Amino acid sequence: MKLIRKIICIVLLAGLFFGWGYRRGAASVEMRDSTVTRWVPWPVPVYDTIREPYPVAVREPADTVWKYMSVDTAAIIADYLLERDYRLDFSADSTGTFLVDATVGENRLLRASAVVKPVVREITVTKLHTEVRPPRWETGLALGFDTYNQWAGLYGRYTRGRWTGEVIVGYDPIREKQYVGTKIGWAVFR
Repeated sequence: MKLIRKIICIVLLAGLFFGWGYRRGAASVEMRDSTVTRWVPWPVPVYDTIREPYPVAVREPADTVWKYMSVDTAAIIADYLLERDYRLDFSADSTGTFLVDATVGENRLLRASAVVKPVVREITVTKLHTEVRPPRWETGLALGFDTYNQWAGLYGRYTRGRWTGEVIVGYDPIREKQYVGTKIGWAVFR
């Protein structure tokens, strides 16, 4: 029963250390990219002109009542021969510029010209760079061999800029003593 508890404790501790290390590693990576979507006008407007367009359908209303009255024929003919210009603006912020110049005369559409400058979607993807920041705190296993002692243990290191500080705690099995060491470093080249 005690063995099972020890195994469960070891597995839980290993899981906690793995989770902590994973979160620290994920926090050390910074990715900066951005996507910008803008609606910009088309650089060149499109022009189109229709001369003497033909009607698609000619309808007479069903409730037309023919009524005879005295009229000024000269005024009707003068009005019939007049040409009227219309400037129709179908522009909107979401679609762009859409202008129609139409000329009406002799009871029909004589010509129509359109200027269209649509708005198009422009997507800009900026991928700056991925920056991997070294972790400030680092722990791990350490081993040491030299002519005077041999030891094994753990180390802890703190890094800030070019400076590092390290503490090593271990055990020397040959001399049966504990080993404690410290080290301060400064990186010359990076």
